[in-house]
Amino acid sequence: MTSGDISISDLFEGAYLLCRGFHLKRITVMGSNGRKLCTFAFGEGAQDAVDEYRQGRATCNVALLKFTMKNLKDSMYKKIKEAESKEKQECPRRGRK
Repeated sequence: MTSGDISISDLFEGAYLLCRGFHLKRITVMGSNGRKLCTFAFGEGAQDAVDEYRQGRATCNVALLKFTMKNLKDSMYKKIKEAESKEKQECPRRGRK
């Protein structure tokens, strides 16, 4: 991650940044065998929008936010499934009784 990148884990905040036109650089999945945590990395320039969101001053088109949330969730779940599949390949006995 470069110095100007922003990394967040809030799905709504991520969707808001996408609505504002910021580029999603990557989704990272953390955790194993159980609960997964996803972080969303955005490029430089997103800090002002992050501040607006966190201070309650964020505004955007609600229909666009809904559409963007669905797409971001789909991308997140795809990454989670990929991570789980990779875990199973690395430790095939894990999860068996």
